[in-house]
Amino acid sequence: MTIKRQLEDKRRLFGIHEYAFAKTSDLLFSMGTRLLCEGNQCGHYGATWACPPAVGSYNSCVAKCRSYENVCLLSTVTDLKGQYDFRGWHRARIFHEAATAKSARLFRAHYPGALVLSTEGCILCDQCTYPDAPCRYPDQIFPSVEGYGIVVMDLASKTGLSYNNGPETVTYFSFVLF
Repeated sequence: MTIKRQLEDKRRLFGIHEYAFAKTSDLLFSMGTRLLCEGNQCGHYGATWACPPAVGSYNSCVAKCRSYENVCLLSTVTDLKGQYDFRGWHRARIFHEAATAKSARLFRAHYPGALVLSTEGCILCDQCTYPDAPCRYPDQIFPSVEGYGIVVMDLASKTGLSYNNGPETVTYFSFVLF
């Protein structure tokens, strides 16, 4: 059974809202996206193995992504109780990371070297070991899509996925490169 068929069969079970396949040549990279990470709005820059500078230079991230042929873009959508529903945002992120982990296992069963990128930072540990010790879970960590300089909205648009799913929702994206 192909990976596309397996993903379709598991999509609802995993909690995936939408997904699409593309070529990595369709990815748009922007140093501006990477610079947003360096602005540290989320507080993860220089604080986790999943974010810059730990993920490598902008150029090394682009080269790593380009070394793969295909990419699958996955999204999850969670309803919020309002735009300031911070618990809802946190719950949505946990839900998304769980969906990403399930998808990662599916892809890596077929493509062991698949690169999985997800949302800002990492939520596996209460306190990251960066930069003092190696990551405790290197096979479970999903580096930040934006940390790699990828413009998420561009690929979502190219593949027909919804980037915004309504005023009181949060949409998260992950990429699986294989």
